[in-house]
Amino acid sequence: MTRTHTTLDWLAELDLGAWILGIGSFVFGFACLLQRDFAIYWQPVPAGVPFRQELAYASAVLHMVSGLALLHRRTARLAAQVIIVLYLIFGAVCFTTRQNFGRLGASEQLAVAVGAAMIWARISRARSGHPRWWLTVARVSYGICSLIFGASHFFALKFTAQMIPTWMPGDPTFWAMFTGVAHAAVGIALIANRGAILATRLGGLMYLCFAAIVWTPGAIVHPAEWLRWAGVGISLAMMGGVWSLGDYLSWISAGEIRNPEENDWRARTARVG
Repeated sequence: MTRTHTTLDWLAELDLGAWILGIGSFVFGFACLLQRDFAIYWQPVPAGVPFRQELAYASAVLHMVSGLALLHRRTARLAAQVIIVLYLIFGAVCFTTRQNFGRLGASEQLAVAVGAAMIWARISRARSGHPRWWLTVARVSYGICSLIFGASHFFALKFTAQMIPTWMPGDPTFWAMFTGVAHAAVGIALIANRGAILATRLGGLMYLCFAAIVWTPGAIVHPAEWLRWAGVGISLAMMGGVWSLGDYLSWISAGEIRNPEENDWRARTARVG
C-alpha cells in the first residue's frame, strides 16, 4: 500500500530538527562562555560547588562542540549522546535545587534531551532496531513537559506577561495565556497521539517566535547581556527538540526504517559531491 508523500514528510527529510538543535546548543554554549559562567536561569549550579568556574567553561565548550558536531553526519550520533547527558544533568540540577521554577527548568532541559534522543534513535534505528515503546516514551515525555510549560504560564501569569514586548498588539496577559494554552494543546496532542506530527511543527514555530520576539530584540539592544543570548539559544534548542521528535514520528509513520544515510540529505549531498 502506497502512502501519500505529505509536506510533513518532506520537512522530516530535511532533518531541520538536528540543525536547529545543534545551532541552538552552540549559541547557548557560546553565550555561557562569553559570560564566563553558567546560564543561571537554566543551570542553577550552587556557588559552593568545587571547581565551579572550570565546570562552567567545560559545560560551555561541550555545548558548543556537540552543537556543531550534530551538524555533521559522521559525528551526529556521538554529539546527540553528549547533548542528552548534558541536558539531563542540568535538568537534575534544576529539579534538585528548585531554583527559578525548578520543575519548569527541569522540563525545558528534558525536552531538549528528548529531541536529541530522537536524533540518536533515527541514526541508530536501522542498526539496532529500537523497540516501538521507545518512541511512545519520548512522545509522552515531551507531552508532559509541554503541559508543564503551559501550566507555568498560568501559575506565573504576571511574570510571563512581563516578558511580552510592549510593541505587541493586545494585552500581554492575553498572549501569556494564549501561549500557555498552545503549550497545553501540543502536550495533549503528543500524549494522545492525535495530530502529533503537526503539533510538533506548530510547537516548534512557537519556540521560534519566543527566540525571535522575546529574546532576540533585547539581545540586540543589550548585546553584552549574554543571558539574553542564552535565552535565544535555549529557545532554538527546544525548537530543535520538538522538531526532531516530529521528524522521527514522521519517519516512523512513513515506514522509512532503512539505512540512515538514505534519509539524511547531508549524506546524499556528500555522495553527489
